Amino acid sequence: MSCRWQTWVAMVLFILTAPHLAGAAGYGIYEWGARGQALGGAMTARGEDPSTVVYNPAGMTQLPGTQMSAGMTIIRPSGTVNPDDSSLPGGEGVDNTWVIPNAYITTQLGERYWFGVGLYSRTGLGTEYRSDEDWFGRYSALYAGIKQVSLTPNMAIKLTDSLSMAVGLEVAYIEVNLQNMIDADPNQGHSGDYDVKQKLTGGDPGYGFNLALHYKPLDWLSFGASYRSEIDVTMHGDADFSNIGQTAKTLNLAQQYSKVQGTSFTATEPLPAMLSLGIMVKPVDKLSISFDVLRTYWHAYNELKIEYDDSTSLGKDEATSPKKWKDVNRYQVGVEYALLDWMDLRLGYVYDESPVDPDHAEYQIPSNDRQIYSIGSGFHWDAWTIDVAYSYLTVKERNFNDSEASGVEDSTFEDGDSHLFALNVGYRF
Repeated sequence: MSCRWQTWVAMVLFILTAPHLAGAAGYGIYEWGARGQALGGAMTARGEDPSTVVYNPAGMTQLPGTQMSAGMTIIRPSGTVNPDDSSLPGGEGVDNTWVIPNAYITTQLGERYWFGVGLYSRTGLGTEYRSDEDWFGRYSALYAGIKQVSLTPNMAIKLTDSLSMAVGLEVAYIEVNLQNMIDADPNQGHSGDYDVKQKLTGGDPGYGFNLALHYKPLDWLSFGASYRSEIDVTMHGDADFSNIGQTAKTLNLAQQYSKVQGTSFTATEPLPAMLSLGIMVKPVDKLSISFDVLRTYWHAYNELKIEYDDSTSLGKDEATSPKKWKDVNRYQVGVEYALLDWMDLRLGYVYDESPVDPDHAEYQIPSNDRQIYSIGSGFHWDAWTIDVAYSYLTVKERNFNDSEASGVEDSTFEDGDSHLFALNVGYRF
């Protein structure tokens, strides 16, 4: 038992110290394990490995003994925002590489009870532009980063031989880094001489719960349902103002920015509620097909209000950006075939709707609806498992010509895609 907990502590330290940002539909993250990624996330009705702690904790009742898994998904996104006015410098996304770690453990406590804990990222974002302080969209975004990690302990109980339920808690820590330029005198036509750079950094925890059901009436058929509550994280952090334009330095208006360098701010960032429904069928013994619908309740992100402890140079003590996001669905299909006793082959497909309201679209989150194509394999021998996956993500173009968001010009987001590589290693005791 001592060895098990030493391994678990090592997993905790791994996930807390690794960077984990990624582009997503909205800023949601759904890459929670290599097996799930290869199957397009269609895991709600499966309950076949420790990552079920997140996908559907009631599925833990399908796992005997004690099992654990740890791994990561590596994401390399790209995309460009091109202005309609060719005289303006466009915004090319920086080709960064983001890492999303995960770790899970489940254990059977008795004939009817199971306990499991998961560490994963439910949200995340990394948007960065080349030559960021010169491009035309700098008043909307220079950099937008969200780091988030959740700890979720769960208890599952087998109500009957075919029906299980689970209940759990979630402790979610979120950290943001938002950067943009502010024009101290917009009447001068965004010349740059009056620009002031704003950087907001902060973070705090929030708390929620989850409920789940798993029903397996037949050996070849199972159903799943999982709900995660909305979590509103009230963040406290620092607001810094720097890089004041050459002309703006002579204005009292801009000088007031420098006086509040180091001031603090408060803002609320929601982690939206999520409801997932799934079904899995096995037409033949070696083949399983699963289908999930995951609804994310993004209406929680109605606005972003930043409250400053000291008034800014515009004479305001708060700044509000309307978002008005909408609830959306994510459609997920996965196919798994047991090619050999020690190797499984997997395919997955996802259609992921974007929650962003076109009337308030901005460059912090420029992407649109996404499609994801996945392939992967699982290898298992003795007590060990290794799961690998590769996904290619394509993003639909987004036109910003109708957007009313501050700092957004007539433009188009184009060439959005990502490569995702995932690996998980598991062990059964």
